[in-house]
Amino acid sequence: MTAHLLSLASLFVVSLATCLVPGPNNFMLMRLGMRRGRSAALAAGMGATLSCIVWCAAAALGLAAVLAAAPWLYKILRVGGGLYLLWFAWSLWRSPPLGAEETAETATGRGGYVWQGFAINMTNPKSVLFFASIFSAYVGPDTPAWVHAAAVTIVCVTCLAWQVAMAWLFSARAAAAAYGRARRPLDLAAALLMGAFGVSLIVLE
Repeated sequence: MTAHLLSLASLFVVSLATCLVPGPNNFMLMRLGMRRGRSAALAAGMGATLSCIVWCAAAALGLAAVLAAAPWLYKILRVGGGLYLLWFAWSLWRSPPLGAEETAETATGRGGYVWQGFAINMTNPKSVLFFASIFSAYVGPDTPAWVHAAAVTIVCVTCLAWQVAMAWLFSARAAAAAYGRARRPLDLAAALLMGAFGVSLIVLE
């Protein structure tokens, strides 16, 4: 019992550390919070949390074993994720003037932000590595059911709390004002970072 509790505590620490590492999802939430406001960033955060639930289910069903038996599948996931991030970077690079983009994004609706958060986190290399290696150790066949449930809860709640904190922080008035003053350079920087993540997924092993 004590050993399981200690391992779950370590899972929380590792989950939080994984969230803190800069990645595509963090940059997406920062940009949405500063540009589109709190509701858009929160919607994207909900999508990212949904992807965490999907990854938890995949890990419980033997994600690590599947990837070990079929390394080509991991390659497909990497390349697919890289291509999506490159497409997202291209969209940022070509983003129209503020007024025109606002009209287009408003037409997309909150569901579009949820999907964006879901897709970005599903293609995030941190997610694949975390759930295929670290998290899979907590949902093995010899682990008690309550540990499975606790591990899923810890990861999903940590993910959700991080998304909400990012959305809240970067949608603050000061952040929005700073974005307004440096909109284009920030969009281009975000596009370059997303593109770099995408290229690294495709090129690096």
